[in-house]
Amino acid sequence: MSWLMPDCKETHRLVAEGMDRSLRPVERMRIRVHLWMCASCTNFSGQMEMLRSAIRKYPGPDRPCKHPAGPRVEP
Repeated sequence: MSWLMPDCKETHRLVAEGMDRSLRPVERMRIRVHLWMCASCTNFSGQMEMLRSAIRKYPGPDRPCKHPAGPRVEP
């Protein structure tokens, strides 16, 4: 049964790898089983998703930002 329930370290690895590649169905199932029982790893997974979303929104050096940085100064 240990092959089905990874520890926290293995779950973190799988979550991180899932950001870069498509996980196999068995890997996704292992993550789900662990997250169902572990609040800490559930939080970690949510934080990784939030970071991924923020990075996707960042325009990067090739595209200008639509909103200037810093506070707005009215004349």
